Amino acid sequence: MSLLGVGLSSWLGISMRIQLASGISIIFIMTGSYVFVYETRSSSIQMNRFKMTRTSTRVLYHGVLFLVSSGMVLFMLVIPEDQVAAKLESLKREPCPTVEFFENNVLVVFTDPYIINFALLYILIAILITIFHILFHVICTVYHLYIVPPKSISIETQKKQRKFFIGIIFQTTIPLFVLWFFVLVLIVDAITFSVSQEIMNLAVVACAAHGLIESVAVISVHQSYRRAVLGMVSRENQDKASDVQVVAPAPRRSFI
Repeated sequence: MSLLGVGLSSWLGISMRIQLASGISIIFIMTGSYVFVYETRSSSIQMNRFKMTRTSTRVLYHGVLFLVSSGMVLFMLVIPEDQVAAKLESLKREPCPTVEFFENNVLVVFTDPYIINFALLYILIAILITIFHILFHVICTVYHLYIVPPKSISIETQKKQRKFFIGIIFQTTIPLFVLWFFVLVLIVDAITFSVSQEIMNLAVVACAAHGLIESVAVISVHQSYRRAVLGMVSRENQDKASDVQVVAPAPRRSFI
């Protein structure tokens, strides 16, 4: 498994090890944020016995989840120091890499197949833990919104809560598919060694566009955000129109 940096960080001369560690941490922060979204929605229901009311409990809960997931960073300790020997070893597994492997400063992350398999297993377990916690909070929310809705809340409020919850599902599902597509490509490539460079580049670009995709998803799903954005655009256009002043030509005087 090798990495080549072609972005701004590489242009600035930042080490690939630092880029890899920060990238792994950011990915698990993003996935943990989805757990946070569903947990806060579930905890906002008064009848939910699993709700978190104390800030310290919530910080501890999400902190432990992040530490378990970000343990992937520890695998950086086994990155080969002798990169020349690591490249020769990786050529035994993949004898025909792309030309960038020879022309650029490529970082070989893993060469030992046992470490690769263990890293993939760790990633799979981290993904399953995240899915489990998301599903747990989703089930709690669905149970109290649809199966046994509280009688103290009006029907209109329940409809709005259900509509907002469905919006959250679409808001988080669309970007999650992008992240899981990237992880799936990594797993398939590590197992089959048959993923082309084009597919790998596409997965990296899709993962990098995660923030933009999530912003578009939020605006597309929630009507209140769409109205706010449209209001900002229309107000900006009105301000530009008001700045334009039409000056009428001065009347010509005739001297007799």
